[in-house]
Amino acid sequence: MHDTVNTQGVNRVNQTDQANLSGHSHQNKQANRSIQANQSTKDTPANSTYVTDPSKQTVPIRCEGVAVVLMKRCLDQYHVLMLKRAGRMLHNEWCYIGGGIKHGEKAWEAALREIREETGITEVRLYSSNRFEQFYSPTEDYIYMAPVFVGYVNEHQPVQLNHEHSQHRWMTFEEAKQHAALPGIDDILDFVEKHFARKAPSRWLQINIENE
Repeated sequence: MHDTVNTQGVNRVNQTDQANLSGHSHQNKQANRSIQANQSTKDTPANSTYVTDPSKQTVPIRCEGVAVVLMKRCLDQYHVLMLKRAGRMLHNEWCYIGGGIKHGEKAWEAALREIREETGITEVRLYSSNRFEQFYSPTEDYIYMAPVFVGYVNEHQPVQLNHEHSQHRWMTFEEAKQHAALPGIDDILDFVEKHFARKAPSRWLQINIENE
């Protein structure tokens, strides 16, 4: 009887040890997985969501400028302000307002500054269009992107050009699209006409300058 009890006790001990060993083995596997995951995370750049193929080259994207479509109501429809460029880039081509963002500026602040510098207009109701202008520069091999803003101005405000442009003209959207310098500008004008000229824009897109 005593031997039977001891044998059963030994068997229980052996079963307990096996369970403990199995549990430790499972914990060790989980720990190893955790270590491997941490090592994998350390090997990945902090600002990257994936590791790029080292044999391939990426094209950098620069978002360092803004574009502005100014509109005013003429009789029963909105017209767009188009400017003829006087500088080297896109010389004599018709464009809307555009320019770079200075250090410390917000994009909408750069938009207001460019409006003032290029047209002399200081009173404008400004909106973010939720759209971006973009093009590829083959000479510098980068993709340029710029948030597009839309501004409503009073029909009586005069336009005073600076040295960057030689002429200005308030055009219908159809005229502006026909005169647009580059493909893509007409798409932006289509978008602005649909969401800002044909109907009232969303109030969530307005730049509340006084509260900024």
